[in-house]
Amino acid sequence: MVTIKDVARLANVSIATVSRVVNNYAHVRPAVREAVTKAIAELGYRPNGLASSFRTQQSNIVGVLLRQQRTPFSSALAYAIEMTMFDQGYRVLLCSTNGDADREEAYLETMLDMRVQGVIIRPSGANARTIKQVNTLRERGIAVAFVDMKPKLPAISSVVCDNYSGGYQGMRHLIELGHRKIGIVAGRVAQKGGSFDVGSERVRGIRQAAEDLAVGVEIVYSPSFETASFEIGREVGAAMITAKSGITAIFATTDMLAIGVMHAAHALDLDLPRDLSILGYDGVLESSLTFPMLSTIAQPIHEMGQIAATTLIDHMRGVSKSPRQVVLENTLIQRASTIPLP
Repeated sequence: MVTIKDVARLANVSIATVSRVVNNYAHVRPAVREAVTKAIAELGYRPNGLASSFRTQQSNIVGVLLRQQRTPFSSALAYAIEMTMFDQGYRVLLCSTNGDADREEAYLETMLDMRVQGVIIRPSGANARTIKQVNTLRERGIAVAFVDMKPKLPAISSVVCDNYSGGYQGMRHLIELGHRKIGIVAGRVAQKGGSFDVGSERVRGIRQAAEDLAVGVEIVYSPSFETASFEIGREVGAAMITAKSGITAIFATTDMLAIGVMHAAHALDLDLPRDLSILGYDGVLESSLTFPMLSTIAQPIHEMGQIAATTLIDHMRGVSKSPRQVVLENTLIQRASTIPLP
C-alpha cells in the first residue's frame, strides 16, 4: 500500500508538505505542488479519508438508515437521498435495519465510530432506544433528521407524509364508488392500533373515513402478518377471496401488498376490476405496470427524500439550527383497478 511517506520520498519533500498539498492548503510553492501532484499520480496514492476525519472531527460521510432497501418504496427513497447528497459533495452509507432495534443501534454506533457528519434515520419503531441513540449522536455534534416516520421528538427535524389523511382519502375513494364491504390488508401492529407507525396511521384514517362518510360500511381485515411484501399480499389476498365474505373492494396499505392481492385474484379467475376493486398505497413505479393498472394513494417519495437530504445538509453546514417538521400530502391516482360497484 502506497503511503504518504512514499510520496514525500519521491517528491523530495516533507510529509507535512504532502499533507498541505493533499488538503489544498495555500502557501505551497507552485513547483513544489507540481512535484507532489506528479508523485501522487505516479504512485497512485489515495489519502486516508477516514483517518483525516478522525483528526479533524469532520468527514463528508452521511449515514442513512432505512427499514430495508429491497422494496420499491425504500429504493426510491434511498435514491432520492443519495443523489441529493452526492450532488452536494457528500457520500452516503446506506444501511438496512429491517425494523430491528438491535440492528439500528449497531449501525448508529458504527456511525459514531466513523465520525459521520450526519445521519438520516427511518426509525425502527423502538422509540425509547432510538431517542437514546439520537441524543448520543447530537451530543457528539452529529446532525440528525428523521424520514418517513418519526418518534415523538420535536427537537429533531423530520420529513414525513400524512399517512392518516392518505388512509382517509383512499377509503373515501372506495366509498364514493359505492363499495360498502371493504377488505383491508394491513399488518398485525396496524390492525391492533395504538402505534404511530405508518401502517397504523393509515388504518386509523381508514377507520375514521368508514365512520364519517357513509352508513353501513363494513371493514374486513386480512389475516395479520409482520412484514409487508408481494408474497404476503398474494397469500392473504387468496385467503380473503376464498373466504367468500362478500367484499367488493380491497384496500392494501402498500402497493406491493396490493399487487400480491391482484396476483391472487387472477389465479382464482376473478375478473378485475368487475369482480373486485383493488387500491394500493405508495405510488411506486410498479403500480403502473400491473394489469389492470393499480389505483393508488401516491406519496411524493422523491420529494420526501430530497427534502430530508437538504434539511440535513443545512444542519451540517450550520445554515439552519432550528428543527424542521415537514408533512407532505398524498395524491389519489385513480386507474383501472377501482370502478363503481356494479
